[in-house]
Amino acid sequence: MKPLHFLYLLLAAGTPLLHGCANKNDDKERQHKEFEYKQHEAQVAKLESLNKEYPQIPDERLMENNGANSPLYAELKERYKNYLIQLNKDVTATGAKFVVMIMKPIEKPGDPTLNFKAGRPFILKTCADLGIDCIDLTDQIDAQDPKEITLLPRDGHWSKKGGEFYAGLFMPIVKKHMGNKSTVTYKDNERPETFGDLPPNDDEILDGGKDIPYHLKANVQGLRMDYDLKFPKTKPRILFMGSSHVYFPFLDNEYIATTVLQKQMPEVEILNAGILSASIDDYVSLFAEKAKYAEPDVVILQTNGGDIIHLYFSNRNHVSRNQTPHTPTKLEEAYYKATYKY
Repeated sequence: MKPLHFLYLLLAAGTPLLHGCANKNDDKERQHKEFEYKQHEAQVAKLESLNKEYPQIPDERLMENNGANSPLYAELKERYKNYLIQLNKDVTATGAKFVVMIMKPIEKPGDPTLNFKAGRPFILKTCADLGIDCIDLTDQIDAQDPKEITLLPRDGHWSKKGGEFYAGLFMPIVKKHMGNKSTVTYKDNERPETFGDLPPNDDEILDGGKDIPYHLKANVQGLRMDYDLKFPKTKPRILFMGSSHVYFPFLDNEYIATTVLQKQMPEVEILNAGILSASIDDYVSLFAEKAKYAEPDVVILQTNGGDIIHLYFSNRNHVSRNQTPHTPTKLEEAYYKATYKY
């Protein structure tokens, strides 16, 4: 038999085997997708059931009647601490500098919220115990007229002047750490499509239900910024993570603090990954799933005392970004029954 003819016969004989392997691989992939879909459906069903059973989310009442010293609040603080430990670990593993920044919420002129009064010293002490740099902006905020840096009396979030004010507070933090360099790089095929949770190239007018319209724009990577990130990076990257106090609702993109700061510091890239109604567990998952792939050199986390009670199970079931179902602990269940009389 001629060698070439033998090769043809060999290839022909092997073709069914190759098809068989391909079919088996296709079957495995299909089974894996079906399994993931069933898991997702079960998670959605459980979450819907929990939200129906526990429709209420906590407010300042949790802090009343010496609630700051209650076993429930201690449990929530421990939960917060564990998430903070995890986020610090994940950020520093990339070589990035991790900084916590306390931004006092202003919901009304006068006394701070009970959440903040209890949460601020806990966050400061926890960061000190863990060796995390913590910048407390409370004194600078207290020195301002709240009616000038916020939209009060209509809303406690920041005004245009507030955006400029906070850009000024952010600048020394960025300057102090901008020399830090992350030690990881990712291949293009490793990066997710987005680094933030906004829809890619979002461009719309919102009002947050308060008739205060603002122009929201996101880049192609789902970050609240006006240009797309390129790789390899050529400038230090500073990533801001936080809730509405970093997202800056009710302000057009051009007036939010991170945009103002970007214009003032063109030598760096300022990344805004703010999330509305977020808490620290959201930042942990966002960084691991998306934000770290932007290769930030510095990660600045905005927080305040409100983050702690936001970790209450029913609040996470209603608003957390990864929609993982949370069943109540004994303390959470007892509080829910006593407060909402069900």
